[in-house]
Amino acid sequence: MCCAELLSPAPLERAMPSRQPPIALPTPATLPDIEPGQLWLIELPGGTSAAAPQLSRILDRANVAIYDRSLAATVAAALPPGGYAEAADDPGDKSAARSVRLARDGWSVVRLVPAAPSHSERAGRVEGVVAALAATRVPGDLAVRVFAEGAAGLLELATTRLDRLAPLIAAHRRETRLTIVIGAVGAAAARLHAVAGNGLAG
Repeated sequence: MCCAELLSPAPLERAMPSRQPPIALPTPATLPDIEPGQLWLIELPGGTSAAAPQLSRILDRANVAIYDRSLAATVAAALPPGGYAEAADDPGDKSAARSVRLARDGWSVVRLVPAAPSHSERAGRVEGVVAALAATRVPGDLAVRVFAEGAAGLLELATTRLDRLAPLIAAHRRETRLTIVIGAVGAAAARLHAVAGNGLAG
C-alpha cells in the first residue's frame, strides 16, 4: 500500500436531511357500538334528514336518549320502534345529572344536543357532564373517545381521559359536529321494555 493511499481521506457520507416525525392526523372512523353504562354526548344538526340514518342505528342500541326540545323532530324521525327518548328538563345541570344517574345505573345513555354551539356553550355543556360524573366519584382516568363529523366525513380526533376532556373540547373548532363517547360508568342494566310505536316523551 503506498503512502498516497494511506493519506487519502475516507469518502464522505452524503448528509441526509433530518426527518421530522409525521404529524398525527385524525383518521377516518366509524362509531363504536354503544355499551351498557356508557354516556354519549352527540351534537345534531337541526334538519331531520341529515342525522337520521346513523342516529337511528345509535338510538336502536341505546337504552335512553335525552334530547333538547329543539331536536324533537330530528329524534322523532330517527327513533326506532321500542326506543325511548325524553326531553331534557333544562339544557344544563339537571339534564347532565339525570344522564349520569342513568348511566351509573347501567343504562346506555345518549344525550342529544344542537350542533354549532358557541365555544362557551360547548365548553359549559362538557364541563357540566364531567362535573356530574366527578360528583359520583367516577375516576378521572376513565377513557373517552372524541369523534368529529364535517365535510371530510367522520374522524376520530382523540382518545383521552375524562379529567382532560373539558380543555380538549374547549380548544376545538365549532364548525364540526362532535360525538363524545364516555366509557362505561355503571354496571349493565336490563333493556327498557319495548313500547308500541316509539317512546318519544316530552
